[in-house]
Amino acid sequence: MSNRDAQLQLFPRGPGAGARLLIYVLISIALIVADTRFKVLGSARSALSTLLFPVQEAVQVPLGIYDRVSGFFVNHAELQRENVVLRQRNLDYAGAVLRYRDLEQENSRLRTLLGVHQRTALHTRLAEIISVPRDPYSRKIIVDRGSQDGIRAGQPVMDEIGLLGQVTRVYPYTSEITLLTDAGQPVPVQIQRNGLRAVAFGQGAENEIDVRYLPQSADIRIGDVLVTSGIDGIYPAGLLVATVARIDHSANRAFLRVECIPKAAINSYRQVLIVDSVPASAKAPAQHAPQGKPK
Repeated sequence: MSNRDAQLQLFPRGPGAGARLLIYVLISIALIVADTRFKVLGSARSALSTLLFPVQEAVQVPLGIYDRVSGFFVNHAELQRENVVLRQRNLDYAGAVLRYRDLEQENSRLRTLLGVHQRTALHTRLAEIISVPRDPYSRKIIVDRGSQDGIRAGQPVMDEIGLLGQVTRVYPYTSEITLLTDAGQPVPVQIQRNGLRAVAFGQGAENEIDVRYLPQSADIRIGDVLVTSGIDGIYPAGLLVATVARIDHSANRAFLRVECIPKAAINSYRQVLIVDSVPASAKAPAQHAPQGKPK
């Protein structure tokens, strides 16, 4: 290396660092003033922005994808939570509607029962069914009234339509009621149309009773309504019992076979009316023997 090159490296020519900084500052100030007053850099700025726009968009793509993906998962989780909440609310509302309808039906039926209680001359007591025996051949129910409530064996039981059965067993706080449809359960009846008396018996079937011991010539028709005759002193007279559904006139039988459908809701609802007593006006009038002419 020559002496000249060594001197150039030791003593460089040109402005120093401070001078260069000052020059750059002055140039910057001049550009700012010129752009502010004369808008000389507007076109350059627009061209630079146009050139940098694809770069900005490329930089924003990953961020946009991240935001959309994260937003999708967040929205999906929120929708799942809302769906669970809405389903639970739907179940709650459905249960409330069912309970409301059940209470509405029960309220309507209680009003009807109370209306029957007010219309009849019978002294009745409202009871609720609490149990039904599981024996398929036994037509009995258990109610929440017993001897502590003044219930006695033999009392008739009815609903707002007609006769249901009879109290057969009494416990301190519950009672057993044998329904009309129980096998062998007899009820003295008469045909409402013509007053013909007969006896109806349960068959042990779900919703069927029959009338026995009527001769082939008996005046009975399909659709006839049977009511209690009251001649036994147990069932009050005039309570609806059943409607004649079928009559068998087979010649090989000595008596008619008459099948009937009970009027009362034998297998429905939860409330019944227990007749406490049968007033004298509800019983059949006593038959007096004709008196002979006075001598």
